[in-house]
Amino acid sequence: MATSSTLLGQEVEATKHLDRDFVKVAAVQVRGYDKGDLPREGYDVTKKLIPYIDRAGKDGAQLVVFPEYILGRIDVPGETTQKLSAAARANNIYVIVGCWELKEDGEFANAALIFDRQGEIAGKYYKTHAAVDQYDPALPAWTKPPSGKDRDWLIKHDPEWIMEKGQELPVFDFDFGKVGIMTCYDGWFPEPARVMSLHGAELIVWINGRGGAVEDFIVKSTMFRNHVAMISTNQSYGGGTMIGDCAKWPTHILARCPDEEESYITATINLKNIRETRAASRNFKQRRPDLYGDLAKPDLPKE
Repeated sequence: MATSSTLLGQEVEATKHLDRDFVKVAAVQVRGYDKGDLPREGYDVTKKLIPYIDRAGKDGAQLVVFPEYILGRIDVPGETTQKLSAAARANNIYVIVGCWELKEDGEFANAALIFDRQGEIAGKYYKTHAAVDQYDPALPAWTKPPSGKDRDWLIKHDPEWIMEKGQELPVFDFDFGKVGIMTCYDGWFPEPARVMSLHGAELIVWINGRGGAVEDFIVKSTMFRNHVAMISTNQSYGGGTMIGDCAKWPTHILARCPDEEESYITATINLKNIRETRAASRNFKQRRPDLYGDLAKPDLPKE
């Protein structure tokens, strides 16, 4: 798995004429496998996704982003990823897409896969904050899965109670810039985006799979506080797929899909401006880490 020190998909010929100041990206709002869906015989979700990868390639986009969960429960690598690898390679484009990655030990993780320009799975991000429901009022809220439910029930109804949670917040080096990834509920916490930004992320990708719309106020505030551009995606039963950057004060949504519709958008992000803003940021320079230690404590004392 790539880390912040690894360039994803670096090839001299592929990057020689790349404009690192302005990067065109694409985001897709489309429906595929949902949170608790099991594999369906004869259903090949890549048939819906590959035409969008081709479209983004023809549009000159350097990256195309799909929603959370959408590939379903798959082996990585496997037959599904091989089809997406071929599409990424044919279009010389990065692809970020969500799935349930099945592990050899029977466990699974909510994964965002990164395909590089050569079609290799060059990185993964595992969701770090489980978005679970509260079923049993007799138990402390949000702390334990419902009692009396077996593994099969949890996989179908609320698999994040038993998924393998991510243990790090990596920043990935793409050939055009540094990229961080959040998955759905991760974005409701301010810390992940802040950590990734402080580790150099210039673009944060936020993939979702939920009803309702991804909150534009979270996108805008994340961009404003962290001096980053953002791409958010959602499945088309929801909404809030958008592309934004902080090139215009204080932030600017460049493009947004209509809610509850399958849709595709592109926009050009001004990374040069973002880098200049980050280099000159008084916010970054005047941080007081000596005051922030409580953020790392699991429980603060009640006064």
